[in-house]
Amino acid sequence: MRRVGLALLLIGFAWPACAAFDGAEELLDDAGSDAGVGGSGADAGISGAAGWPGTGSSPGSGAAPGGGGQPSGGTSSGGGAPSGGGVSSGGGAPGGGGVPSGGGGTPSGGAPGGGGVPSGGGSPGGGGVPSGGGSPGGGGAPPQCVGAADCADGNACTNNACTSGKCVATFVSSGTGCGNNTVCDGVETCDGAGNCKPGTPPQVNDNDACTIDSCDPVTGVKHTAVSVNDNDACTTDSCNAQSGAISHTPVNIDDGNDCTTDSCSPTTGVKHTSISPISQCGLSCPSGYHPGSYSYSSSCGGGCCSNNSASCQYNCGNSFSQCGLSCPSGYHPSSYNYSSSCGSSCCSNNAASCGKNSGTFSQCGLSCPSGWHATSYNYSSSCGSSCCSNNSASCAPDTGTSFSQCGLSCPSGYTAQSFSYSSSCGSSCCSNNSASCKKL
Repeated sequence: MRRVGLALLLIGFAWPACAAFDGAEELLDDAGSDAGVGGSGADAGISGAAGWPGTGSSPGSGAAPGGGGQPSGGTSSGGGAPSGGGVSSGGGAPGGGGVPSGGGGTPSGGAPGGGGVPSGGGSPGGGGVPSGGGSPGGGGAPPQCVGAADCADGNACTNNACTSGKCVATFVSSGTGCGNNTVCDGVETCDGAGNCKPGTPPQVNDNDACTIDSCDPVTGVKHTAVSVNDNDACTTDSCNAQSGAISHTPVNIDDGNDCTTDSCSPTTGVKHTSISPISQCGLSCPSGYHPGSYSYSSSCGGGCCSNNSASCQYNCGNSFSQCGLSCPSGYHPSSYNYSSSCGSSCCSNNAASCGKNSGTFSQCGLSCPSGWHATSYNYSSSCGSSCCSNNSASCAPDTGTSFSQCGLSCPSGYTAQSFSYSSSCGSSCCSNNSASCKKL
C-alpha cells in the first residue's frame, strides 16, 4: 500500500522528462528489500533527508506525530511524511542514488540529488502553522521607549524618563522658568501642574513723545530718541516730551565781550572775531572808535613835523586811553595824563583814561553823563587843574524813588522837592547847592 501511494504521488506531480526515473518501481522494490522503505543506511531508498521534495500533501512534521507511524527506519524519519513537507525534503530518489554508491546497475547518483519537486514545496517547511506560533516572538505590546530622548514632549514644565520601556512624566516645581527666548512678553514660569504660565510683559511706552519705544527679545525694552537735528550749527534742537513738537532755537552767539564781532555759520557754528583798529588821516575817528594815538603819514600830506594821522581803536572793554580830554558816549574820563603818542606839549595833559559808565563812579569834571547824577564834588590830582579847586564829581545812576544831587536841578524823570546846602557839593556854605529829587 505504501508503494502504491508513493507511485500515485509520482504520477500526481508534473515532473519533467527524466530517464533516471524510468525504473522507479524496480528501484523501490530493491530499496525495500535492502532496508525497508525508510531507514538511514547508505543505500536507503527513501531517506529521512531525501525521498520526495518537501512539497507533499502533508505539512512538515506531517499528519502522524513526530516519531509516530512506523518505527525509525520505516516510511519516514520523524513521522508520516518527511519533515519539510511532502514525501521528503530534498525530493526524488535518495541523495546519492537508489543503488548504493559505487554499486553496479544504475550508475551512482540514480536520480539527481535534490531532484523531484524543489525543496520547500507544498506546505511551508515546519508544518502549517508558522514556526514560533501565532503571536510574534516575545509576545505582548512592543516597548514605548529605549531612552529618555524617546519620551521628550517639548514641555519645559515636565521631566520625562524612560522606565522599564515606558515613558514616565513628572511635573517640575512651581516657579521654574519656562521662557520662550524673549523677554518682551514677561518671564514665563511653570505652575507645578505641567503648565507654562505667561509672565507680565514689560512696560514699553515711556510716555515720552520724543522717543520711539520698542522691545528687543534679548536686551528688552528700548527707548530711541527721535531725530531732531536740523544739521544747522546755529540752532539748538529740541523736542517737547508732552506734545512731541520739535523746535530749533537760534544759539546765543554773544560772548559778553564787546571787543569781538560775534557770528554764526550753519556749517562751522559760532565765531568771535576781534575788532581790529583802523587808521585814518586827521586827528579824529569815525563813530564807534576813538583816537588811541597820533602820528605823521606822508600819505596824509601836511608838514613832516606835524601829526596828521590817527590810529583809531574800537570803543569797547571796561576802560581804555584816548587822545584828548573827553571820552566817547558810554564812557567817562576817570583821569587825565600826558602821552607822547598824542603829541602836544610834554607839560600838558593830552590824554584821558576812559571808564565804562557802570554803577557808581568818579569822573573828571563837575558833571556826570546822561543817566547819572553828581552826588559830590571833590579835588583829584588825576584830573589836573588847581589843587584847591573841585575838579571831580562822584556820579550815581538815576535810580530809586528819590536821591540828592549837587546842583539845583534834577534829571529827566525826577522833580526837585527841595534845595539845601551840602559841603560835598562845594560853593559857599550859605548858598543852596544841592537838590532833593523825587521820581515822577
